[in-house]
Amino acid sequence: MSDGQIARVYARALFGAAQAAGRVEPVRRELGDFVAGLAASAPLRHVLADPQVDDAAKRRVLAELTREADRLVSNTLQLLQGKGRFALVDAVHEELEALAAAEAEVVNVEVTSAVELGPEVEERLAAKVAKATGRRVEMTKRVDAGVLGGLVLRVGDVIVDGSLRSRIRQLRQRLVTAEVRGDAK
Repeated sequence: MSDGQIARVYARALFGAAQAAGRVEPVRRELGDFVAGLAASAPLRHVLADPQVDDAAKRRVLAELTREADRLVSNTLQLLQGKGRFALVDAVHEELEALAAAEAEVVNVEVTSAVELGPEVEERLAAKVAKATGRRVEMTKRVDAGVLGGLVLRVGDVIVDGSLRSRIRQLRQRLVTAEVRGDAK
């Protein structure tokens, strides 16, 4: 089983338990806070990843860090550590977020454009994605001058690249291919 599949199994189990307990939102939030704290602390990441640090010491560190957290979060982190799968905590968090979003019928859309989009464009874009997916849209916007023009949309695992940079690359490829085949006249 791949790491992604293993993370999905843990996330589904955590989501199911949180759903049964009526605590999806607090579990999602607390696991997210833990992952963010872990990302911000190189010494903590080092201690939890170091094979020379005793497993019992790692479990005590986790217990101390999560003593006020939801038991589902604390138990999941302890289980990941005990099974030697703690490195998957980020992936488990991402999978949990995806499950919670799917449950809430929300689709996360990342929009990258060369310039800041106006509110009317954002609304039209959100409406089109909502119509296509049948879900409520939460949009994250990024500005990247390298896009040159147009938009790059990421909806889940699907990327729609309508950027000028992509179109220029495609045109260049067609021109190169046409010359090689002898189609250019």
